[in-house]
Amino acid sequence: MAVPHPITARIPKVENILLPTDMSDDSVPVLPYVGQIARAFAAQVYLCHIRADVPLTAGLAAPQLYEAEGKEAAKHLAEFRKLPALRGLEARLILAAGTIEQEMQKLIAENNIDLVMVGTHGRTGLAKMMLGSVAEEICRVATCPVFTASPATKPAAESAFKNILFPTNLSEVSKKTLPYIALLAAKYGSRVTVLHVVQQGGAADREKQVDSIRIQMGGSFGPLLQKFQPEFIVEPGNTADTVLRVAREKQAGLIALGIRNAFRPGILVERTAYKIMAGAHCPVLTVP
Repeated sequence: MAVPHPITARIPKVENILLPTDMSDDSVPVLPYVGQIARAFAAQVYLCHIRADVPLTAGLAAPQLYEAEGKEAAKHLAEFRKLPALRGLEARLILAAGTIEQEMQKLIAENNIDLVMVGTHGRTGLAKMMLGSVAEEICRVATCPVFTASPATKPAAESAFKNILFPTNLSEVSKKTLPYIALLAAKYGSRVTVLHVVQQGGAADREKQVDSIRIQMGGSFGPLLQKFQPEFIVEPGNTADTVLRVAREKQAGLIALGIRNAFRPGILVERTAYKIMAGAHCPVLTVP
């Protein structure tokens, strides 16, 4: 087996945070984390609401109704900024009109956004298929990391990121997550658990396989993570279920995932990344 090359990566910055909201209860779980991260990195928060464009066939009354809806949305957005978790941050307000796909890409580019933070409803299965997921749409188009928190997420504490879980398939895509893990771990004094999930199989060569994978993990990730007391774990099972189980066992404060095309449209099966986002007891950071 070839010796893995150690990773040398530039530590990213968190200067501008985008907080999209429909001003519903779905946004509530992520708010304390927005406040905590924004204060820790002295970041500017952009609080935005995206409303759908008025259809051209909606009739003569539509422009007046649309204008009234915009004023009401702006009022709610201003009130949202006053919530306790966001006080003192002087969040800038953005009211946009269009599709999530178009507006999210534009907002990220125009405001040099480093991190999108959004609440997710945590629905899975049929309920999620019927009602959709705005968080999933955002993850599909965002060019920067996306931080999500679901209703199952425990409230943020001072030591919220005491342990960061990094599930990896050992691909180059997953390695893009490492600089962000290092950034947060250095800021919060976190330990890092690196997890690789293997499919269930025969036990004959499993021990040998596990040892080989651990060596590969240590060679690939150890140099960048060594000061964060990394623990390398190899577990068999279903990927999403195993990640969620290990996150609970290790009392992880954050799950950090590298993704590529994980939220692409046209796939009927529940996506692994979304299942982790919806089912985690802690926030999830996805890095494209």
